[in-house]
Amino acid sequence: MSHDRYPGRLSFPLRFPNRRFRIWSYVPSHSGLVLRTEFEPDAPHIELLFKGVRQINLPATMTDGLVVDIERTNDDDSDDVTFLLGNDHFSGHVLADHLFLDQEERSRYSPFSLFHGYLRSDFER
Repeated sequence: MSHDRYPGRLSFPLRFPNRRFRIWSYVPSHSGLVLRTEFEPDAPHIELLFKGVRQINLPATMTDGLVVDIERTNDDDSDDVTFLLGNDHFSGHVLADHLFLDQEERSRYSPFSLFHGYLRSDFER
């Protein structure tokens, strides 16, 4: 799979004006957090996957657009990246190793995540 990612090809800040995002899933055993846009028929479906998550400070729903940036520090030894998320109504952050971005056109709602393969667990009861 080739997704845009950080570290890698993504450049910040990422801007998603007038889009509504929500926390779609968090899988503690894989330290993976997915944020996704709510379905809009004439807009691309967007998902953000944070991997190696150690801290989350976000509302469940983020309305009126989303801006994602990174906190730049002088500490080059740290693998942790603080991703700053916000808009005019909130500010939050995710402390993680990586951020992946993917989007596609969808003609109808689907519960299927673009990052489903990353979120599967081998755990069975």
